[in-house]
Amino acid sequence: MPLATPTRRMPVPEAIREFFGDLLGKGVSVEKRAEFDFNDEDLVAVSAVFVEDDGTVGGACVADLPLSAYAGAALAMVPKPVAEESVKAGVLEDSLKDNYHEVANILTAVLNGPSVPHLKIRELSEGVPDEIKDLVVKAAGRRTFDVTITDYGSGQLALYAR
Repeated sequence: MPLATPTRRMPVPEAIREFFGDLLGKGVSVEKRAEFDFNDEDLVAVSAVFVEDDGTVGGACVADLPLSAYAGAALAMVPKPVAEESVKAGVLEDSLKDNYHEVANILTAVLNGPSVPHLKIRELSEGVPDEIKDLVVKAAGRRTFDVTITDYGSGQLALYAR
């Protein structure tokens, strides 16, 4: 009988705090929170699709606009008002989007491990694509966090893994 693929370990708040703190060089606080409501018309999200080496969707990261703007700004030491303007406009400005793409790419490290298929980012998009909504329904692992980046602001982050 073949062995089943092991379940991916999902990060705890401390791991997310350490990830963002180390990457951004800022103080970060993280708390667990309730899951996103993808039917909420006020939710402006930025999503990353994570794939395994064979191209199979194996995970996803969904952040609200504030977190993606603040994390993208903090990564490149862009002043907070630039991120705030992006949040106010309701769309992630291109340079912040490029920076947040790198954050999401590196974030795969918290989902990777020695006994599970390697994940890498395939794409970053605004909104929540159907393939992520499909993954959320059947995800074996899920975690949602409130993340506050010192000197920038707060937002929400959700991680999903099949």
